[in-house]
Amino acid sequence: MEDELVIRICIADALRNVGFEVVEASTADEALTIINGGTPIHLVFTDVRMPGTMDGIALISLLRKMRPELKLAVASGYSPDWPSPNLVDAFVGKPYDVARAVNRIKALLECA
Repeated sequence: MEDELVIRICIADALRNVGFEVVEASTADEALTIINGGTPIHLVFTDVRMPGTMDGIALISLLRKMRPELKLAVASGYSPDWPSPNLVDAFVGKPYDVARAVNRIKALLECA
């Protein structure tokens, strides 16, 4: 989940190119609608700063409680600073190195 369209398209296309099915969302609210709608989701990759009623940290905090089996990855241009080191499965720094981000996501899903 990325609110910046060009960045979201770039990461989504890179993931599709290595065989992943990608569902995109531009806000946490949109992501929750998709997840609660029954679409099979195995991993959520979100930016920390997101528009809408909740940011990426609030979203992954909620998802960790609702769906503890989900793999959760977060991206930020700032160093990670959250209440629990167990909240996320991976941190991806910004600006993105697309290949590195894809490899982190692949590694998370392969160990699932």
